[in-house]
Amino acid sequence: MLTELKLTEVPDTGASILLDHAGAGVARTASGRFLRLQSPPPRLVGTLAGTDEGTTQSREHAADLSAELQAREAADAQIRWPARRRQVVLIGTGEVPDDVAAALQQWEVCVTRHRNADEFDAARDQGSDLVIAYAAVPADRDAWAGLDRLPKAGTAWLRAYREGEICFVDPVSVTEDDPTSEHVRRRRLAASLVPEELAAWQAAAPTSNAPLPVAARAWCVARILSVAAAWAQDTPEVERYRRTLWKLVPATGTKSEHPVIAYPTPYAPDARATRR
Repeated sequence: MLTELKLTEVPDTGASILLDHAGAGVARTASGRFLRLQSPPPRLVGTLAGTDEGTTQSREHAADLSAELQAREAADAQIRWPARRRQVVLIGTGEVPDDVAAALQQWEVCVTRHRNADEFDAARDQGSDLVIAYAAVPADRDAWAGLDRLPKAGTAWLRAYREGEICFVDPVSVTEDDPTSEHVRRRRLAASLVPEELAAWQAAAPTSNAPLPVAARAWCVARILSVAAAWAQDTPEVERYRRTLWKLVPATGTKSEHPVIAYPTPYAPDARATRR
């Protein structure tokens, strides 16, 4: 058992080491793994902490230890969010997209911000792996139907929005066969007991809202990040996220999931043909 422990951080990593008075010790990685140190030299703790110039041996050991732990953290980062999927566009303004952007940037994701869909279209961003859009009011979603084309070009498409304090996160669209924003809109109207009133409220909703309650914002951001990370890691769970609408009602603190299935565009007969 380790006694009289000496603890110090390993520079430029999220790791730390523990040494006992006899020189035995372990390194705790940023992911919580404990690695047994092999013959750590005297004065290693002081060398790592910068309080002791150390010896040639302790300095070399400290450098090797730091390099090994940095390599492990780089490998962990590849698992968390693979480099091949780190080009992400974030559309929308407010606290929710700000929090999402901050989290993604901490995960070493390259985030490009746009205020709205029109600005995104004008910028003609090419090569994005994922586009995430957030709408604070229903009117902000008017241009989303035009972005439903993104999966056909190989870009995943994730949407989140609020109606009053109620929050929604749509299914993530990975291929052109996945539910679109229009599919979700129609699904919600079809499932509503008052579809006309719902559509009327969405059309007349105020153009600004008070900030979301802290808990609601945290839940909404967490759902967006959960779906985005599942897509980035290509986990089995992403299949469920591709078919599920998530809803949060802060007034009751309840969360629910609703299946959404894509369907072919309804046939619209030519007006001239119907008059014949």
